[in-house]
Amino acid sequence: MASQFSTIPTPVPNLEPYTLHVPEKDLSELQQLLNLSKIGPTTWWNQHNDVRFGVSREWLSKAKETWLSSFNWRKHEAYINSFPNFKIPIKDPEAGLIEIHFAALLSKKEDAVPVIFLHGYPGSFVEFLPMMQLLVDKYTPETLPFHVIVPSLPDYGLSGGFGGNVEMTLDRAARAMNQLMVDLGFGEGYIAQGGDLGSMLARIMSVQYDECKAFHVNMLVLNPEETVPLMDNLTPAEQQHLDRTNTWRETGFAYALEHGTRPSTIGLVVSSNPLALLAWVGEKLLEWVDPREPLPLDTILSMVSLYWFTSTFPRGLYHAELVKNFLSGKPHPISKEKPLGYSLFPYDLALLPHAWAKQIYPNLVLFRTHLKGGHFASLEQPGVFLEDVEEFVGSVGGLFKTG
Repeated sequence: MASQFSTIPTPVPNLEPYTLHVPEKDLSELQQLLNLSKIGPTTWWNQHNDVRFGVSREWLSKAKETWLSSFNWRKHEAYINSFPNFKIPIKDPEAGLIEIHFAALLSKKEDAVPVIFLHGYPGSFVEFLPMMQLLVDKYTPETLPFHVIVPSLPDYGLSGGFGGNVEMTLDRAARAMNQLMVDLGFGEGYIAQGGDLGSMLARIMSVQYDECKAFHVNMLVLNPEETVPLMDNLTPAEQQHLDRTNTWRETGFAYALEHGTRPSTIGLVVSSNPLALLAWVGEKLLEWVDPREPLPLDTILSMVSLYWFTSTFPRGLYHAELVKNFLSGKPHPISKEKPLGYSLFPYDLALLPHAWAKQIYPNLVLFRTHLKGGHFASLEQPGVFLEDVEEFVGSVGGLFKTG
């Protein structure tokens, strides 16, 4: 049972167990708003099941009906609560106390390596629960080789943030995640793992914090000043991956420009109505996965429901800082000294071929290319994702040896 993995190695002040329970009034309000939400008229674009145009009217109509008639939030809530969950206030130099939520599997091994798993947009900590279940099935608290810390990022999900008094940024979010690990007693060192926004936070942590000893990502993008190696180093599959990325940049980047340039407007619009949220976030949960193994509608509705109940969308738009940096040519920090691992899933949005990664990052100690999977790697392919993490932790474990 996952509850056996709930003992923190060192007592931590103000750490409290947490149980998620959405009030019945919130569930009723969601039903009422959905009932009153209007599906827009048929147009030439929305009657085609073509991802270039976004979600179709047919999909949105069916998803709405399922959300109303048969979706069971309490089932997903119970699944979340089957894992140890905690909340802890951490101190930030600008915002004061920030309440951070995290799910965890805590080992009783003295040499267990702490690993923080950082989700992205439009995801949440629940992306890592299938991986956590695999660990529960495979290990006991006495044999688990690493501590698994899976936070809701600042201003995402069940975590708090700066409360609107100070703008949340990538640097501030990374600072909070580092402080979380320090406050949990892992100040001697930890590994950061992330995809999408989480990969950028892991990169920042690798540069700015000595406590971050190594980092593993499942999204790796070039910085503006980095020279692309020769194209003839690419395999046919890698060239296909890059062609798909270029197509996405031409046809699927509009949301990011909106988030990056008008976060107030889009935050207010999308958070005003659950059907709007379903269309806006659901589009990504449909498009950004491996089309051969799409996410079940029940999973999509659970992820959108968590966004709705926690008001995540308008709070978490600081990921769009990536867009502003991209447009201005500003590089994203990344260590070229600390050990780096990279897992490439073929249907992610941005990919870095092996020859390029090997040339640009002399600190690359693990590179794995997978045949399946997309942007939500730990959710889509939890087994191979976990294998990569375990191999990476094993390869850098010497950094955590004492004595």
